[in-house]
Amino acid sequence: MKTSTIDTRSISILKLLEPLSLQDSNTLSFRPATLDCIGILKEYIDRYPSRSCDFSIGGILLWADYFHYSFAEYSDTLFLKGEDDHGVFFHQPLGALSPEEGMSIIRDYCSSNHLLPRIIIPGECDVDNIDEYESSHDVYLPDWREYMYNIEQFLRFSGKKMEKKRNHLNYFMNHFADYEMEILDGSRTQKDQLVEFNEKFNLYHKDGDTFDYESNAIGRAIEEYERYPFFGLLIRYEGHIIGYTFGEAVGDTFIIHAEKGDIEYRGVYQALSSLLSREVAEIYPEIRYLNREDDMGNDYLRQSKLSYHPTKFIAKWEISA
Repeated sequence: MKTSTIDTRSISILKLLEPLSLQDSNTLSFRPATLDCIGILKEYIDRYPSRSCDFSIGGILLWADYFHYSFAEYSDTLFLKGEDDHGVFFHQPLGALSPEEGMSIIRDYCSSNHLLPRIIIPGECDVDNIDEYESSHDVYLPDWREYMYNIEQFLRFSGKKMEKKRNHLNYFMNHFADYEMEILDGSRTQKDQLVEFNEKFNLYHKDGDTFDYESNAIGRAIEEYERYPFFGLLIRYEGHIIGYTFGEAVGDTFIIHAEKGDIEYRGVYQALSSLLSREVAEIYPEIRYLNREDDMGNDYLRQSKLSYHPTKFIAKWEISA
């Protein structure tokens, strides 16, 4: 398997803007991203793994209706197109073509269809360099940066930086010692109980249209769980579900798509993340990083993700050529 990840630090923006004219204007034929396309999408994701959640099954399909995602294939390369309040946008192509070639194809497609070629570029950066990234790119997208962590950080929350998280985890383990952990298996019983848990969870966590969409998308994913390449678990206490989490392995990164817990049980979130990390480390020994995705501009989520002390960010910016 190819193990390199998308890292655009080596890509010259000037080169991305240079026309290559490799193909005619009708090269790309887009179709909606749906569950039936998992096999096609996963083939590219497995062969050309990226650490960004944008290039994962969950990252695409859980948000397919929100962003109206569609995809096209050309020359062993995957092209993703979406829509937001500002119009059509494209993710940097994933596959055999070089970034310069992929950008040229997008520009030609946009020219033929009278679209502005807005292209979202991801790039890894160390936490200490995020200010440099923000200042050096004209259209930096801080709300969409993804949070990356060494998986070892989450096994037991060792070290002084993680002391508060470790205290919460220890509290949970000591006060709810009779908890039960189950691997998510897509059984009807689990699905029904997770739906019930989500209904109660959503009553106390209303936070706008994006939250509502995400909650509904996760609910639909649970109903079709066995069709996704997800791995996850739930925690019960006294027979009742008090939290669950799931994600997917891509290359050396495990991307966490969902994590929901009942905060009446102090430390449940630390228990979920620690238990998941331990299971992932055993089942997927190649995993080095956890990607806990972006914060969508939500201040509470941002502070929460920062409190776990990320190792890296997947920074993102937009170019219009």
